[in-house]
Amino acid sequence: MTIGHKWLKETFGAIPTNAWHIDPFGHQASSASMFSRMGMQGFFFSRIDYQDKAKRLENKQMEMIWRPPQYNSEPSTQIFTHVNYYHYSPPPGFCFDIRCTDEPIKDDPTL
Repeated sequence: MTIGHKWLKETFGAIPTNAWHIDPFGHQASSASMFSRMGMQGFFFSRIDYQDKAKRLENKQMEMIWRPPQYNSEPSTQIFTHVNYYHYSPPPGFCFDIRCTDEPIKDDPTL
């Protein structure tokens, strides 16, 4: 992570502020704590237990401030967290792959 962030800063002048676990098998509170301590402001992931996801969808809790209990007294360990709604897929109506049949989105009617 350190090498990658150093390369991004040296090459593009960019400092990442959001973390994305592309396909973790077992993210845990220490992941949230670690990313927060690295200066990340947001943490995004897709893989979650189906029962937990169903409950979160029902209660509109796919976004949260993750406060790892073992570090609860340290505000530097909390981080905004989001569980992706459609796993790795775009939401309905936003598929831009050549195999998709979604209508193009035109935010400028003159296009």
